[in-house]
Amino acid sequence: MADHTQLLVEQYMDKQVPYSFNGGFVCLSYAISLIGTGTSLELIRRRTSHRGLHNLLLLVGAAIAMGGIAIWSMHFIGNRAIYMLDGEESFQIAYSTSLTVMSLLLPILVLVLAFLGVSGNGRIRWWRVLLAGILSGCAICGMHYLANASISNYVSSYQVSYLVGSIIIAVLASTTALALFFVFESTWSSAWWKRMGCAMVLAGAVSGMHWCAAVGTSYRLVMATPGKGVSRQDSMIVVICLAIAAGVVMTCLAIYASWRRRDYASKSQQVVLAAGVFDEKGRIMVTQDGYLPSEVVTDTYLPKNQSNDDVFNTNHPLFHWMFRASRNWDTIAAITAKMTSHIALLAQASGTGRAGVKLIGDDGLLVDDYDTILRELFCVTAEALAVKTKETLRRAGTLWDDIFVTGETRARARTPVLSTDKFSLHGLAEKGFQAHAAAVPEYGRGCLMFLVRRVEGKREVERLEAAGFRFAEVHQVVGSIRSSMHIKTPDLEARLRTMSTQKDRTMLLRPGVHVGMFA
Repeated sequence: MADHTQLLVEQYMDKQVPYSFNGGFVCLSYAISLIGTGTSLELIRRRTSHRGLHNLLLLVGAAIAMGGIAIWSMHFIGNRAIYMLDGEESFQIAYSTSLTVMSLLLPILVLVLAFLGVSGNGRIRWWRVLLAGILSGCAICGMHYLANASISNYVSSYQVSYLVGSIIIAVLASTTALALFFVFESTWSSAWWKRMGCAMVLAGAVSGMHWCAAVGTSYRLVMATPGKGVSRQDSMIVVICLAIAAGVVMTCLAIYASWRRRDYASKSQQVVLAAGVFDEKGRIMVTQDGYLPSEVVTDTYLPKNQSNDDVFNTNHPLFHWMFRASRNWDTIAAITAKMTSHIALLAQASGTGRAGVKLIGDDGLLVDDYDTILRELFCVTAEALAVKTKETLRRAGTLWDDIFVTGETRARARTPVLSTDKFSLHGLAEKGFQAHAAAVPEYGRGCLMFLVRRVEGKREVERLEAAGFRFAEVHQVVGSIRSSMHIKTPDLEARLRTMSTQKDRTMLLRPGVHVGMFA
C-alpha cells in the first residue's frame, strides 16, 4: 500500500490531481447552508433598531449564523464532497490552521457591517439593501477563496469565467433574497413560508457560488504529507457543533413563538389591559411579532348581585373609577407601593400570580373588599404595563372609553339568573368574565381595555424601538392584533385609528361648576 501511494505521489506531484463529487455531501452542504440562512433571517427580523444591547446581540448572532454556518460550514462540507483521486486517503484536502480561522472570522465581520446597514425598524432604504446584498455576496466569495488558500497540500487555480460567474451568482442571489425578505418584513406579510423561501434563495446563493467556483477549480499537488493543521475530520466536528447550535437556536425561537401565541390566546379569556401607544404619524407600537404589549388585570370579573345589568361595561361604576384614576396617575403613583404589597400578600396566600388573586372565599361568596381589590389590581397592572413599555406610571396613558370583547363568544341567554349562592358563584368562576357589547347582545369570555398615550418626538420613538418595540401602520398589524387576542370587535381598525387621532379628547373638565344639556 505504501509503495502504491508513493507511486501516485511521484506521478501527480506538482501536477493537477483529478477529483469527483459525492452527491450526498453536496445535498448535505445545501441543508447546512439552509439552516444557517434560516437562523440568520429569523434573528434579523427580530431587530427593531440599530441601538440597544438586545438588537446588538441579534445582529452578532445573525452574522455568526450566516457567516459561520451558512457560508463557512457549507464550504467545508462542500469540500468534503470533493474526492481527490477516487478517495485516496493520503491525497484528500487538508488545511492550515491560521487561514482556516481567518476564513471563519472574515464573513462574520463583513456580515456584521452588511446587516448593520439595513434598517431594523421596518423602513426600507433600497441603497442599504443593495449594499447589504453586495457585502453579503462579497463575504461569500471572500470566504470561499480565502478558505481555498488555506489548503496546505494543494495550490488552487481558477478559470476566469467560472470565477466571474460565481461572484455574479453570489451578489445577485444575496441581493434578491435580502430585498424580498425586507419587503415582506416592512409590510408585515412575512409568513413562515415566505421566510423559508428567502432562506432557500440565500442558501442557493451560497451553494450556487460554491459549486460554480468548484467546477472551475483545479488542484495542483504540492505536498504529499501535509504538516499539522485542520483535517477534514476536524472541520466536520466544528461544522457539526455550529449546526447543532443553530438547531438549538431555531428550536428555542419556535418554542418561544408558540408560547407567546398560547399566552396571548389565554389572555383573551381574561380581563386584560393593553398599551395603545401611537406616534405622531398615527402608527401603533407593537412587539416584534405584531402583538400589543399587555398585562392581565384578573382572571375573571364576577357580578355582585343577581341583576342582569351587573356586567362589566363602560356604564359600570368600577370602569368609571378606573377611567378617572387613569387621569390622576400623579396621585395614584404615591400609593401604588402599598397596593403592590397588598396584592402580593393576596397572591402569596392563594399561591398564584397577580392575575390569579382569589376573588371568591372558601364559603363560595365574594371576598371582602371585592371592589377595592379590583381597583388595586387595575392600578398595579397599569404600573406593570408602564414598566413593560419602558415608562413610569405617571406617563402610562389614559384609559380609553371603550371595552373590547375578546375570546369565545356565545349568544346571550333569554332569562339569565345570577345567584349569589355558593354553587352558582363557583360556576361563574369556571365560566369566566361576561362582557357586554353595546351594539350587539353578545357575551364574551374576556375583555380588553386600553391605556392610550401618544409619543412625541423622533427621539422617543427611537428609544422605544431600541427597547424592542416597533411602530407600524394600523392596517398592517390589525390582523395580528385581532387574531392574537381573538378580538370580536368588527371595526377594530377604525377604533384604533380613532385612538391615534384623539389626543386631547380625554382631558377632564377643570375644577368648577359646569352646566350641561342633554337632548
